[in-house]
Amino acid sequence: MERLFEHTLNTRPILENSLRFIRSDVPTQVSAAEKDRLAAHNITTVVDLRSAAECAKAPSPLMDDARFTYLCRPVTVGNAVPETADDVSRLYIAMVDGALRRTIDTIWNAKTNVLYFCSAGKDRTGVVSAILLHKSGMSREYIVADYMKTASNLKAFLESYAREHPGIRLDVIMPHERYMEEFLAWLAAQKI
Repeated sequence: MERLFEHTLNTRPILENSLRFIRSDVPTQVSAAEKDRLAAHNITTVVDLRSAAECAKAPSPLMDDARFTYLCRPVTVGNAVPETADDVSRLYIAMVDGALRRTIDTIWNAKTNVLYFCSAGKDRTGVVSAILLHKSGMSREYIVADYMKTASNLKAFLESYAREHPGIRLDVIMPHERYMEEFLAWLAAQKI
């Protein structure tokens, strides 16, 4: 399948040869042709993991198209940058609360293919992707590899962001295998 959105950096299916679950950074610019392509591939459940304030600041045009079931399901933890690299996996674990478990159930049980995203499609979306892949029976290596695609997809964006925000450390915001490995070690003991 061709690229879903011209104006996103991190949009991709998480399962090979399947459009069941598609992760993304926020699609704020979506053409009519892109909307048609989503609908034609039955990607009509859209789950926005951002807060109400984030949605208001950068709305997605999919919200107002009747062909899509647009669900705002904010992840209650995770829209702030951790202070240290040691805090990243702890933040990922903290995201998994009752609200996120209900969001996972919604995505897992959706009758159509699902597009889900947060702002950059990195942390909140990364945690949701890891859980969905875990539930799908994918290996730890597969899940980490999916997570690390985000590092290459967002490298230039994250480097620029760190330069523009001197208090933000690049080693904290750039995905590292360690962050997902630590989260997966915790996830293995959970019933999700």
